[in-house]
Amino acid sequence: CPVKKYKFAFGSVQRVQRIAEEQAAVSLAEAQRAADAASAQLQARLADIGAARPAPGPRSTTEFHAQREHLDRHRVAVTAARAAEINALELLGSARADWVDAARKVRALDRLDERKRAEWTLETTHAAQLVTDEIATIRYKTEQDRT
Repeated sequence: CPVKKYKFAFGSVQRVQRIAEEQAAVSLAEAQRAADAASAQLQARLADIGAARPAPGPRSTTEFHAQREHLDRHRVAVTAARAAEINALELLGSARADWVDAARKVRALDRLDERKRAEWTLETTHAAQLVTDEIATIRYKTEQDRT
């Protein structure tokens, strides 16, 4: 009797889950790049506000108001950059959780596949041993009948 080839019952589900894991990994990498860019933008804005501080000394009211307005624009830019960084970090956390979940599903299917393959190997080996034993028994009986 021909040996049946091993086929994992959830093979198509496993393939779909692998694709989902790969897509989640790509999303995670993109989220990491966005978070890094947002952090870099925040650091640049903080550096800009530090450089924008006016030099001490007397100045006219117009200069004072212009410098104050300039600093206010920098503060608004820093606040926006902080908000962007917070959002990017939240998205990064969500992307990481999605990837971990997808990877967990793939690993579970991989373990199930390994167990089923081991069972199949054991059954196939056992069936082959039975056939071999039967052939040996038939040969032995045939040789006994000849003598």
